Amino acid sequence: MKPGLCLGTAQFGLSYGVTNRHGRVKEAEVKEILEQAQSAGLEFIDTAQAYGSSEAVLGRKLPEGHNFRLISKMKRQEAEVFLEGDTSEWESNFRETCRRLKTDRLEGLLLHSANDLKKQGGHLLAGWLDSLRSRGMVKRIGISIYESSDLDGISDEMQDIIQLPVSLYDQRMISDGTINRLKSEKKSVFARSVYLQGLLLSRSESWPGWMKKDAKEHQYELEMLAREKGCRLIDLALGFARAQSDIEAVVVGICSTGEFNELIDSWTKGQIWDESEWVDWAIDDKDIVDPRNWPTG
Repeated sequence: MKPGLCLGTAQFGLSYGVTNRHGRVKEAEVKEILEQAQSAGLEFIDTAQAYGSSEAVLGRKLPEGHNFRLISKMKRQEAEVFLEGDTSEWESNFRETCRRLKTDRLEGLLLHSANDLKKQGGHLLAGWLDSLRSRGMVKRIGISIYESSDLDGISDEMQDIIQLPVSLYDQRMISDGTINRLKSEKKSVFARSVYLQGLLLSRSESWPGWMKKDAKEHQYELEMLAREKGCRLIDLALGFARAQSDIEAVVVGICSTGEFNELIDSWTKGQIWDESEWVDWAIDDKDIVDPRNWPTG
């Protein structure tokens, strides 16, 4: 069974993405995108406390009576040690998230950093998250990760949903068996970064100057493959994601109604990859596939 689509909303509150030339999405455009998403039957919306004004914008522009299942993420915690009194701050921040989103419960609340559970006093954070679930304020709790090792030492009880990077170029957690294992353990996997912050959809000649030459050449070869197959780069990127049956949903950020139409058009196409042909396109270089290693500024 193919994954569903989850609308990513970082661009609703921030100027996010290495290829983003338009900045934050205007609220009028957000309203139209959300109406399109509702008409298209998208099930999930992903946001976060760290996405600037994203939660507040969603709360103002979500269609009345919508059926979206909302997932948000806690900010990374600055404290290195957690104390009993911290639970009241977490509770306050969670309730503020719900207030901004104009809801009294969420489909999911994830941690932006798995390391928060590994800090001294991490059991307090775990206990509070579990209480949200037991009180019916969130249906599922989970973690956003960057690599498989982020899950080391994390209790299964904290892993209803795991959000992780997957793209045609970043197949690490497919090849090392992480995604298949999580599925076999009845955990839900949400794939993000399927466009690699838009690089996969951009011509190699427009890639940043700091990007390695061999990576640009790899992208140029993908452009040639798209020409050979008579398709677009987005069709290759999403065709790969759609083929991952162990994934529950694919998180895709949208900046305009035009991009949304392109997304739906591509997502509903027939598969353009031959059986596992996409395996050969993985890049085994974290400097390329992990944005944390990209230059800043």
